[in-house]
Amino acid sequence: MRALRIALASLVAIFAAAQASAQIVDVAKISCKQYLTGKIVRQDYLTLWLSGYLNGTRNDTVIETGTVQHVADKVGTYCRANLDAGLMDAVQNVLGAGK
Repeated sequence: MRALRIALASLVAIFAAAQASAQIVDVAKISCKQYLTGKIVRQDYLTLWLSGYLNGTRNDTVIETGTVQHVADKVGTYCRANLDAGLMDAVQNVLGAGK
């Protein structure tokens, strides 16, 4: 429960900073191409959110910079090879996180 609260708070903070016009973004609809180009939300914001999402699925409340970089490297590599794939599909395929 605590991890969920932390992940939700992180999500709110990230998207509040990224979207001054208060748009709502469904991460499940973001493609790898959109992730890499930062067309929807900046890539670094999404990577941080993805790291929090992954930690939340594992009930882990610790943020390690190495883990965030690992997420960026793995997801980035997958997405460059699969531009039309969904971002959450990339996360599931390379990091084993559920949707």
